[in-house]
Amino acid sequence: MPSAEITFTEFGPAGEPASAARVVAKVGVCSAGSKNTVYAFDVPSPVAKALGEGPLTEATAQAVRVSRQRTLAVPVEASIPGALDPLMQSGPGPALLFAGAPTDTAAVRVRITKSGPQGVGRFRVSISGTSAGAQVVPRFGTELVIPSRKAAEVTGTRDLSRLAYAKPAVVRGDKDLGASGLYGAGGLLDGKGIEAKIHGAEVSCLLEAPKDGAALLAQLSNAFAACVFSIDGGARLVWTSKAIGKAATIELLGGSALVALGLVVGLKQGEAGDLDGTTLDLQEDAGQVQTVEFKDPPADPAAVVAVLGKANNVAASLVAPASKLRLASKTIGEGSSLAILGGSAIELLGLPKATAKGREADHKIPGLGVTIQFPAAAFVKDTEYGFACHAPGFSIESVIQAIDKLVHVKADFRILHVVGELADAAETRALAEALDTKIAELEALKRPIVAILGAPLGETDEALAEAFEGFVSRRVCVCARGAWLRGGTLQGSFLRSQSWAAAYKAAAVRFSSDLGNHDDGPLKEVDALPVDEGLATVKLRAARFTVMDTSGGNVYFARGLTMADERSRYRDLNVARVMIEAYLAAQPILDNEINNDPPLNEDGTLETNTAGAIDRAVTNALSGALMPDHASAVRARVIRTDNVFETNLLRARMTVVPRGQIYGVSAELGPGLLTDNEEEGG
Repeated sequence: MPSAEITFTEFGPAGEPASAARVVAKVGVCSAGSKNTVYAFDVPSPVAKALGEGPLTEATAQAVRVSRQRTLAVPVEASIPGALDPLMQSGPGPALLFAGAPTDTAAVRVRITKSGPQGVGRFRVSISGTSAGAQVVPRFGTELVIPSRKAAEVTGTRDLSRLAYAKPAVVRGDKDLGASGLYGAGGLLDGKGIEAKIHGAEVSCLLEAPKDGAALLAQLSNAFAACVFSIDGGARLVWTSKAIGKAATIELLGGSALVALGLVVGLKQGEAGDLDGTTLDLQEDAGQVQTVEFKDPPADPAAVVAVLGKANNVAASLVAPASKLRLASKTIGEGSSLAILGGSAIELLGLPKATAKGREADHKIPGLGVTIQFPAAAFVKDTEYGFACHAPGFSIESVIQAIDKLVHVKADFRILHVVGELADAAETRALAEALDTKIAELEALKRPIVAILGAPLGETDEALAEAFEGFVSRRVCVCARGAWLRGGTLQGSFLRSQSWAAAYKAAAVRFSSDLGNHDDGPLKEVDALPVDEGLATVKLRAARFTVMDTSGGNVYFARGLTMADERSRYRDLNVARVMIEAYLAAQPILDNEINNDPPLNEDGTLETNTAGAIDRAVTNALSGALMPDHASAVRARVIRTDNVFETNLLRARMTVVPRGQIYGVSAELGPGLLTDNEEEGG
């Protein structure tokens, strides 16, 4: 489909600031999220859930919070894993161990705050800084107990005391066994018998002149060994089976002693419990699957624990005060595993279908993907450990692929922020060159944008200036050096590329405002500036880098620059952004002229009224988009001298007069008298 062609010149096209004029798309690495997928965030709270940990997560959450603008994020594949520097230790005691690939960049400090071994000693961790005047000092978190090695364990959610348990068969007499005439030789019980079935087996008893109630109970217990006999508070006989559950029965068949004891012929059966006959399937470590069956009905929670404790290499216990079941592997450490697989008892016991793993004496550092391991030794108070984490790296190709994805899904944005830095100045220039080429391709597709990227924080100013000598691009802004910026999802300040602040300020204020505009106020979220451009030996601003300086004790950008030639109007990032919006405003107006058939003069030039109508339409579009907030004046004028009949081409010149850019302020001050006719200027 043909469309109008607009060429960027030093006199500039202009454009309507669409809602996407301050939308930034960020590309970088993070621990979660689908690679090369576009995510959109309007508030910071969902960022961590969607993207996990890493520079892209932190930069996105920070930008949404500060700018209050929609921010796009595209995770890219990490081509270089995160790295850990060697451990540094200050003070006595054992060395720490650490594991895991870092997901972000940070300086980690671990301070022992109480001496002692695992489970006794205490420590604090710092991954960020906090401002202390002009300095940044480690920001230590909550004091924690040095962890102990743990076995895999699973804890149920049900109070086992509330289950229904199996009960015995019980027969109760209704005669007073304290009455006279029952006991001794010739008493009512002397020589009397009882015939019964206990659990289906026939048993009989002949009483031999019991002298009292205790002797009676002894003779009954001796005859019916599977039962327990007692006399209740009303002096009545209580006959109870030792067995419990529905299989427990006492059936009285007859006998001459029944009447005297207050018993009657009949069958009494025990009550079933919830767990009777149920099973639990589990697997401990790498062993065979075990099935525990409650074949013998448990009478109480302690009996449940006893049955489950018979499983191989498994310990069972109750967690007070709610009598919840806890199962644990007898193996300790990361080799410990316990899987609850199923069985008919799983819901009754409140156990989840899950696999638990043991752990070493370790502490996972939030936000970094790194775990500290504490060996089995005594740690010493005030000993401090430190190491640096470095975020994973990415390739230039992955950044270009992310741009392609943004274009493919028709994402509406104007600024691309590459979150994270490449290895050195040479690679950073290669990225800048690739971005310039790619954005030129996007301009041919009517998708103009500008890119912001950061240089490696460890690179010297001299190396950066030398590496970018000769590189010219109005499409790329390169930020040098770092600044202590507040975290996105993490607490405290982190040393980040100044590109992070450039990107979020570009989204936070009007797009025609210079990044260094003092009228916008000091830079938010900046707690400290390691290198002030005003005091630096090598002036990177002169090399067209975007850097920060201080004024009146506050931090600002010295100026927002692209890598355009220093004589170009496009050297100012805000001017480049205004021209992009001008381009996008004029494009649809000029597109309407494609295949149009305007009236011509006899010499083939465009008829005056028609040319004027096109002038007004484009000028109105530019004015509506840019005036008065983003430009001082706009004008569009069709070239009247072109022979449209011969060329079939309509040409126009659009000019945008940007708002003034004050690079310095000079004023005279002196003592004197005030007059009504002060001379201006001088």
